[in-house]
Amino acid sequence: MSQYTDAVSRLGQRAQAGDPRALFLVEFGGMVITAYDEVNDYDSLRYVKHITQGKSDTFPIIGRKRDAAEHEPGELIIGGKIEHNDISIDVDNMVYDAVFIAEIDELLNHIDVRAPYAKQLGQSLGSLQAKRIAIMHILASRKFWVAGAPVNVPQGQPAPTYFYDAAMKTSASALESAFWQAKQFLLENDMSGQEINARLPHQQVLLMARNFGLDPSTGTQRSESGSGNRVTGELGQVVGMAVAGTNHIPKTNITTGPTKYQGNFSTTVGHIGNSMAVGSLERKALQMTMKDQPERLGTLLIASQLNGHGTLRAECSIELATAVRS
Repeated sequence: MSQYTDAVSRLGQRAQAGDPRALFLVEFGGMVITAYDEVNDYDSLRYVKHITQGKSDTFPIIGRKRDAAEHEPGELIIGGKIEHNDISIDVDNMVYDAVFIAEIDELLNHIDVRAPYAKQLGQSLGSLQAKRIAIMHILASRKFWVAGAPVNVPQGQPAPTYFYDAAMKTSASALESAFWQAKQFLLENDMSGQEINARLPHQQVLLMARNFGLDPSTGTQRSESGSGNRVTGELGQVVGMAVAGTNHIPKTNITTGPTKYQGNFSTTVGHIGNSMAVGSLERKALQMTMKDQPERLGTLLIASQLNGHGTLRAECSIELATAVRS
């Protein structure tokens, strides 16, 4: 050390002592989490359990009972049965994203890259998790469906359903009709207690906002089912249900990656339901690591996470599609 090194203000050093990058690590990690939350627009559409050890856990499923009857005076009440079951969800393999910064590039560069890199890593993991949860919502709606019909539905539970129209992607009227059918299904099957949400690609949300907005020639609302703003492109509730646009709805025939996230989603448009359709098992929260690699003359930045997702209650998700199920 010398008078010259002592005169350097280390921006990442806590209390002018110890690791000169300590504060950089904290700030970087915070930016990753913020970006993760901004992109993962499915975080609230799942039921979460946290575990501290092991690779799986079970989620209890309690059936319904609808056997109320009148009592005859003197008759012995012996009770009845409610079907119980559980669903096991395993954690997936560790997911990560990383970037390597060469020391020479950082020395010669005239702009800070760690903040934008942090945002990219957070968005990458957030987007991956949102896509997996979205897939599980669609698969929940398809649960128990075999050869075009639901089979072996647990006692007391309503059979899961879906609604289709060939024009579901291009017609606001078809989407509106699907929302009314979904509302009826939810009411007739006592689906209350959890907030109902709809997720659609942005194209369909804008389509509904445009067609539900005020008619400029008359000043009247184009549809009584929902409210849209043709100026801002925003969409309010539709038939009393919140609607949000997302980039994470599966749209293709997925045949690669983990088996449980595979499926043919080429006819999928979106879904309506609540958080009980999907369960998530969280083993390790989002973690940020920044490690110097002198042998490579640079720094490796890694964001990682360990969790898994699975379907819970099939009746809590309704797929919107362009074709009938085969």
